[in-house]
Amino acid sequence: MGNVKKERLKYVDVLRVLAMVPVVVCHYTRSQEYAGITYPNKFMPDEFFSIYLGSFGVAIFFILSGVSLMYTYDGKLDLKLFIKKRFLGIFPMYWMAWLTAFLYLFYKNKGFFNIIPRWKIIYTVIGMDGYFNWLDQTFYLLGEWFLGCLLLLYVLFPILKWGIEKHPYITAVIIIAVYFVGIRIYHGKIPSGNFFLFRVPEFAFGMYFVKYFKRVKLPVGIICTILLLLEWFMDLSRVEVVYKNTLVGISAFLWIVWICGYIKWDAFFNVCKKVGAYGYAVFLTHHFIIQEICYHFGGRVLGLLENCIMMLLCIVLVAWTSWLLVYADKKVKMLFASKK
Repeated sequence: MGNVKKERLKYVDVLRVLAMVPVVVCHYTRSQEYAGITYPNKFMPDEFFSIYLGSFGVAIFFILSGVSLMYTYDGKLDLKLFIKKRFLGIFPMYWMAWLTAFLYLFYKNKGFFNIIPRWKIIYTVIGMDGYFNWLDQTFYLLGEWFLGCLLLLYVLFPILKWGIEKHPYITAVIIIAVYFVGIRIYHGKIPSGNFFLFRVPEFAFGMYFVKYFKRVKLPVGIICTILLLLEWFMDLSRVEVVYKNTLVGISAFLWIVWICGYIKWDAFFNVCKKVGAYGYAVFLTHHFIIQEICYHFGGRVLGLLENCIMMLLCIVLVAWTSWLLVYADKKVKMLFASKK
C-alpha cells in the first residue's frame, strides 16, 4: 500500500538542513545589502559550486521533495488523500504566517502599505503570490518564489509518478526534451531558473532515485566528488544558470546521500531530524524577519562582532517564530480533527 508507514530515510533529514542553511544565509546577506548595511566579513560566499548560494539550497530542496513524495506515495496513489495531505501540510501554516506578518505591517505602517487592488489577495490565498510577483504586483510578504513553484510541481506529481512507474524511459526522454528545448525557446517574464517546467528534472530525479536506485554506490560517489570539484574550481560563468542549478543540485544530492551511508553517529541524524522538522516554517518566516531586523539597522557599518550578534539575533527570532508557527499549526489541525 502507498501510505503504509516506512523506515525513515536518514539522509532526508540531513538534506533538509543543508537545503535550509544556504537559503537563510544568502537572504541574510542580501537583506543587509538592500538595507545599506556594510560589513567586513560574509558568513558564506555568494556562490557555492559556481551557482548562487540560495540556488544551491533550492536545487537540493526540489530533489528532496521528489524523493519524499515518491517514497511516501509509492504504489497506488489515493489522489484525494494526496491532495488533502498536501493542502494541510502547506496552507494552514502559510496562512497563519502571512496573516501575522500582515497585521504587524498594518500596525507598523499605520494602515495599508500599498495600493494593490484588493482582489489580488487571491494570489496569496492560493500560495502563488511570490511566484506571480514577476507577472503582476501582489501582496507577497513571506515565503519564497519556490513555494508557488513547488505547488505547480505537486500538480504534476501524479502524472510524473504514473510515467516514472509505468514508462520510466519514455518519461525520462520527455522530461529531458522539454528541459533542453524549453530553455532554448523560453522568453517569459519569470526567469528561466525559476520557471517550474525547468525544475521538473530535479524533482523527477528525486522520484527516480528513491524508486529505482535507493542508494549511491562507490563509483557514483567518486564521480560526484570529481564533478563537484570541477564545479568548484572551473569557470562556469558562460553556462546557462538553469543547467548549472540542475547539475550541481544532482551532484551534491548524490554525494551527500553517499556520505550519509558512512555516518554511523545516530546523534547527528537525530539533531538533523529535529531541526529539519521546522524547515517549512523557517522557509516561511526567515526572509520577513531578517528583512525587518536589517531595516532597523539600515545604513550602519557593522564590525565583525556586531555582525555575528546580529546574525545570532536573526537565528534566535527565526527559530522562536518557527517553533510557534509549528506549534500553532498542530493545535489548529487538532482542533479541526476533534470536530469531525
